[in-house]
Amino acid sequence: MGTIKTVIVDDEPRIRRGIERLVQANGEEWEVVGVFSDGQEAYEAIVNTFESIDLLITDVQMPIMDGLTLIKKLNSQSINFFTMIISGFDDFKYVQEAIREGAIDYILKPIDREKFQLQLGEVKEKINHKQKEENKLKDVQERAFQLTYAKQIQFLSELTWNDETDISMIEWAYQFPQGRYKLVHIDIDQVFTKAKEVSASELRSWHFAVENIIKELIAEELSNQEIKYWLWKNRNLSFWLLLFDNKQEKASSSFNLLIEQYLLKLKKAIQQYMKFTTSIAFGNEFEDLSLLPTMRDQLLSLLQFRIIEGGNKIFQLSTVNDLSNEKTSTMPSSVYKYTEQTVNALGEKDEAEVVHALSRFFHEMEKLTSPLVIQESIQYLCIRIIKRWMENDGFGEDINILIEALQITKKAANLNQLKEGIKDWILSLVNKMKKIDHSHSDPIHQAKAWINNNLSENITIKKLADHVYLNPTYFCEYFKAQTGDTVLNYVTKKRLHEAKELLEKTDLKIYDVATRVGYQDTKYFSRLFKQWTNQSPSQYREKHANASKIIEKI
Repeated sequence: MGTIKTVIVDDEPRIRRGIERLVQANGEEWEVVGVFSDGQEAYEAIVNTFESIDLLITDVQMPIMDGLTLIKKLNSQSINFFTMIISGFDDFKYVQEAIREGAIDYILKPIDREKFQLQLGEVKEKINHKQKEENKLKDVQERAFQLTYAKQIQFLSELTWNDETDISMIEWAYQFPQGRYKLVHIDIDQVFTKAKEVSASELRSWHFAVENIIKELIAEELSNQEIKYWLWKNRNLSFWLLLFDNKQEKASSSFNLLIEQYLLKLKKAIQQYMKFTTSIAFGNEFEDLSLLPTMRDQLLSLLQFRIIEGGNKIFQLSTVNDLSNEKTSTMPSSVYKYTEQTVNALGEKDEAEVVHALSRFFHEMEKLTSPLVIQESIQYLCIRIIKRWMENDGFGEDINILIEALQITKKAANLNQLKEGIKDWILSLVNKMKKIDHSHSDPIHQAKAWINNNLSENITIKKLADHVYLNPTYFCEYFKAQTGDTVLNYVTKKRLHEAKELLEKTDLKIYDVATRVGYQDTKYFSRLFKQWTNQSPSQYREKHANASKIIEKI
């Protein structure tokens, strides 16, 4: 048990000093944290300076602010404490009001030393009991928090491992606080080369050490900023970190700046203590946690830039812009010229001109003798194409196409194969852009129709966004702005409405009903159905059957 923090308030100096000596004489557990001559002075110190107090001993009649007013104002601030009132007035009105404000004792002046010590002993027992109850409550709350956190980590881990998570399985997102999130991917560069040289136990030790560095630095840099976090393992020395900003009024740039500063220090700390370099990717802010799979894919794509830029860097979406603006002095000017012609042809969606510009680009490649310059030229072309794609309305930061380009450059055995692969890749982008132009119907109407026709299938945000040719993040924001509902809520409502129809009109088993509306886990379906309707599927069916019988009799 800690000390009993006591505040004494009395306008008579001699009485203040006397009470202070009496309190301190009662044992080391008593701590007088403040002695004041007026209620106003005490109020300001208690509210603005002290973290907490256990006991307030105050006079009633004082200038500026009396003792009863002091107690009332402190109670209005939800400060939890015990009160002993000392007064020279044996007036029932004061006693009655003091009790009404929660005072546990009313002591008349002059103070009887022996009686006062007995009263302090009784107060001590009450404070001890209160502290024990508070500690028990804290323990229960801490265990509940740890259990909830463990479940949330399990959900997040499953989501980042599973490539095709149906939107229905993201209902758990409602367990998280509402606000602004950022996803971060932390990957040690040397792990695969080092892994062959060390034992499994040493790898576990490295993992534990890196995890501790991440957590300790969060405690130092972010905990005072009211930023919550969830940290989970991806694979050996690779981590996912989800950060949540609890301060809704803060500017977006402030949250972003805090994360950037933290990640820079993290990269430096890992290199200092572990002698490893680290590649880190982080994306834009988002509020809808159903976008986590999309954010995951973005970060994995961003880390592919490590192939071009090397490791030990922090990658974010602006990386594409930064790289596309870089020019390598060893590349001939003709490479830049035909690259820009190809990019412009893509923007005009002119397939013939794309093929013509690419032909001239690769004609220049055949003149180059340095494999390094050829590689840089191809990378520059791909990055400029990706940037132009990102600038196209409706796509936003869809950088997953970078993986497609990198796969082409890896698999090509010679320049001719590379030429054909790059040509097919760019022409596929032209066709996708044309499809957007030819699609005149409302994307929300299209998305709803697709959902209604595919309730029993695996539905993901990516599939929906791809169907209407929109970036997943933009699609979710646009859907909510137009409908007032999240994609997750809309899909759930449609599936449960269809489930009700099946329960009312068919004799299908609950398992079959769940499967027909897209839920492979019957227990999960039943739990979700009850959560939304306050009835289990069987109760709903029975209630509807009884209602139908009554109607038939009528």
